[in-house]
Amino acid sequence: MIQNEEKLLKDYFDELSLEAAEVPEVKLLTAIRSGVHGSRGGRIPGRRGYFLGGLAVLAIVLMFAVPWIGGREGLPNSTIQSQLGSVHDWGEFEVFRTAVGSNLTVSSALDAGLVQRVNGTSAERSGYRLTVDGIAADQKGIIILYSLQNHTLEKTRKFRISMVNEEDAMVDRYGPRSAQNSKPGITRGYQHILWDEEYTELPDQLFVKAGLYDENERDVARFTTEDYAAELSVPVALNQEALAKAGQTIKIDQNMILAGQNIKINSVYIAASGIYVEAEYDERNSKEIFGLISPQLMLGRSNDLTELHTKRSISQDRIRTLVFDNVNTSKEPLELRINGIQALDKNAMELVIDTDKKQVIKGPDERIKVSVNTGASGKRTMLLEVYPSKQRVRAIDDVNMILDEDFTDGSGTQHTTRFEDISVPMRKESTLQGAIPVLYYYNIGNEALPEPLTFKINSYPNPIKEQVSLSIRK
Repeated sequence: MIQNEEKLLKDYFDELSLEAAEVPEVKLLTAIRSGVHGSRGGRIPGRRGYFLGGLAVLAIVLMFAVPWIGGREGLPNSTIQSQLGSVHDWGEFEVFRTAVGSNLTVSSALDAGLVQRVNGTSAERSGYRLTVDGIAADQKGIIILYSLQNHTLEKTRKFRISMVNEEDAMVDRYGPRSAQNSKPGITRGYQHILWDEEYTELPDQLFVKAGLYDENERDVARFTTEDYAAELSVPVALNQEALAKAGQTIKIDQNMILAGQNIKINSVYIAASGIYVEAEYDERNSKEIFGLISPQLMLGRSNDLTELHTKRSISQDRIRTLVFDNVNTSKEPLELRINGIQALDKNAMELVIDTDKKQVIKGPDERIKVSVNTGASGKRTMLLEVYPSKQRVRAIDDVNMILDEDFTDGSGTQHTTRFEDISVPMRKESTLQGAIPVLYYYNIGNEALPEPLTFKINSYPNPIKEQVSLSIRK
């Protein structure tokens, strides 16, 4: 079986409401700095050998999911943001205020004085100088402030910042960020990194690396670290004793029951890089849980609450770590709220299809439609259309249908679905259609197989809404 790793990549839009009258400072700062955060699911080593079918899925999701996930209020104007942002003096890090912008965790870490100056850590090459100005490291991640000085006369050159070990392997769970432009002069920025392993496994020294691309190269999206024209590397020392003492771990060991399913909240880790809530799905549950709907941390007391939404979710087997922004300057009470689950009954995890009749024989519900396209070479591409549930959720809370890559035919023989070499027929969705399906394409080979074909479902969009809450910090 081919071993694959699932990475759920979503964009997350915080839904914030700003009130005109008497809003506390921390609430205003949170609303102003929240902005738009990327939401990325971690790798799931416990669930291998399956894939998300179809080259057209991403385009469909982007075209039809984005218009209805907005719903967030506009941010205050730059004057108000500037006034509130100047409440805390960042000292020598003031020059980073524009670069940090609305990142709540990073800006509040600077507000709280958690970012420490790093002295004498620079590297120079090819007319560029990379300096690590400050860091705030803890057991789950690290915040890095850096400066890249361009001494050349080139107008612009693209670069990427990453953090690696001495073997040049990245220690960031999510890999390098998007390429940026380095103009003549100084470009300041930050990296907010989550460790790819336990902090106790990290070496005593890591490296912040700036990879520079050829000045004539404009499209670097598809390039890897091997395509750098030049690299600058700055060592950063890690103190294991300091990491062990960083932040606060709160033991919870309490259960939350949603739709009759038990979710145990084991612990919460609060530190400079964020708030990390560890949740565990009970294996005795009658449903298989694929995701949580709108998990939030409510910061504050009674009616004076600020919502902190998940930025990322890291999954490993039945344990899911929810990563939230942290208002590092606040010690107010915290309450965890979950507004539902994406789940299926464990006895509904099969999809049985007769491709000859283009018919779904057995499935989790009535929302799946099937068709098969046979190309000139005899190659057969199966198209599954999954229509949205009546229980609508925001795009960040949605999940994709994921089928196991191995399936069986009517005789019980096992086959492997191939993702590559898929025939995608011309198709146009009507804008007048009430429900737009998400499309999944699968290469099921050239040969006609004994019907029906049976697929195992590893993930399916089936939202069940119900709100529960749990006190985290009093």
